[in-house]
Amino acid sequence: MTPKQFIQQVFISELDKIKSTNSYISFALIATGIEFLGKCLDNDAKHWNVSRKSKFNFEYAINHLDSLILYRPYLTSHKLWDSLRNGFAHSFVPKYPVTLSSKDEASHLLLHENNERLNLKCEDFYNDFKNACIEVVNMEFSDSDDKMNKQLLSVPELE
Repeated sequence: MTPKQFIQQVFISELDKIKSTNSYISFALIATGIEFLGKCLDNDAKHWNVSRKSKFNFEYAINHLDSLILYRPYLTSHKLWDSLRNGFAHSFVPKYPVTLSSKDEASHLLLHENNERLNLKCEDFYNDFKNACIEVVNMEFSDSDDKMNKQLLSVPELE
């Protein structure tokens, strides 16, 4: 499975189903998925497991994908990488500056408590993420030695 196939299968098809029934889990997958998209865009890293680049990759995706433009101001004001991505990656809960909602709950990108807290609504957040995934899938990666043109995952056959 190539990275583009992975994005289509996992982030677009499977995550779409998960967000409909398990919105909370979706936030964790989207947060780490944004970092994955940044890894796709990182031309300096010729392989997937480059250490100490998670913040760079997360923020690079938000700063370079048009579908994520709405989140750019919150990288600084609400420390989105630390509060969202790290919160979920390290303890499976967002840190203080971020609140979460779904369906008919609080609006997406709602600032509350004197603008100290930012609310993310699952369905809207997923739609923006899905559009960012489509942006990456539609990009041309020309170098045949590029990580985007190589197998990302393999499933071994039964012996």
